[in-house]
Amino acid sequence: MANAIQVNGEAGGVAVAERPTAPNSLWLSALPTLRHAPVGELLPKLLGQRDVQRFAEPTPVPSVAIVGTIPAAHGPISDLAISSDGRSLVAAHYSANVVSVIDTTTFAVTATTTGVSEPYAVVVADRAYVSAASTSDDAVVAVDIRTGAPLAAKLIDNSAGGMAINPTGDVLYVARSDDETAKIVVIDIESGDAGTVDVSDAPGSVVGAVRVSADGSRLFAVVTAGGVSALAIIDTKRRALMHTIPMIESVADIAVHPGGHLVYASGWDAERGGVIVVIDTVGARVIDTVEVSGLPTQLVVAGPGEVLYCIDREDVVVLSTMTNQLIDCIDMGRELSCLAVSGDGKKLFAAGYEGDISVLRIGLDSTSVDVFPDMLQLN
Repeated sequence: MANAIQVNGEAGGVAVAERPTAPNSLWLSALPTLRHAPVGELLPKLLGQRDVQRFAEPTPVPSVAIVGTIPAAHGPISDLAISSDGRSLVAAHYSANVVSVIDTTTFAVTATTTGVSEPYAVVVADRAYVSAASTSDDAVVAVDIRTGAPLAAKLIDNSAGGMAINPTGDVLYVARSDDETAKIVVIDIESGDAGTVDVSDAPGSVVGAVRVSADGSRLFAVVTAGGVSALAIIDTKRRALMHTIPMIESVADIAVHPGGHLVYASGWDAERGGVIVVIDTVGARVIDTVEVSGLPTQLVVAGPGEVLYCIDREDVVVLSTMTNQLIDCIDMGRELSCLAVSGDGKKLFAAGYEGDISVLRIGLDSTSVDVFPDMLQLN
């Protein structure tokens, strides 16, 4: 990939000075100077519901133990993501224009990137990709998770939303919305070439959360227009929209089961309140709706896919994906902003709005879990 060095930019921005690049290097452009602007949060009528097929055996309730806290240093965290090798946790501190990289074994901060304007969404493969907000065009910034150096940037016309990266780490998907259409920008990591997939041409339509299936064959995106949210299913090979499935009024987040045939959406239903909706992507229909007492937001499916963890204000609720029933509720003691789970499903990271990150061990007898001392301070 291209080599780069960081230099200070104006108005909290970042610039990159190029060095000679190797053949077939990663796309590299000057990182733009970005002016601060909030990125709108997409939350929100259930239009159809079906009976769900239940499994005979219930899911055992996983044991969960809070084993430590990584203290806050850069303020609120908008998103967390874990690298493909599971060794690094990347946190976006949007109000401080900082991206932190944390070792998932030692919980020490190994790299810090400054000057990325309002980093909001993060995805990670062998490097991190962070959305940066602007009052005009947004951008996606590539960050070396070993050094924290910004490596490249790609401008996204108008407003950038959710992001996803395919399992092989060579294609990046970015939601893009403007006054006329809602699209998914498809970026080839190696060349930087970008194409688009049209998701909706309804007036005022917006694309929110974006997720990709474990085999990379399907892309799932939340599209909201006219006060109704729907799940768009896209064939990644043909780069074509396959189905659009109506869901609830406001969708906060989606997660994909490792098997690829189920998608879970959290949000708000006018009749039921907070819910987690289960969508059958093969039958292209909603098959179940699980009521949650509060307001569910970000959610993640853990390990082989037997359980799902979802933020509900100060709690992390646990859903069995085998029975679609809530099986546990973990009181974290403060309002949470985002979650990340390790690939093996044994570590859960929960970030608070004040910027601290709780580390939880999953699937172990809590009496035998080693409790870590105070974690290293973010620097």
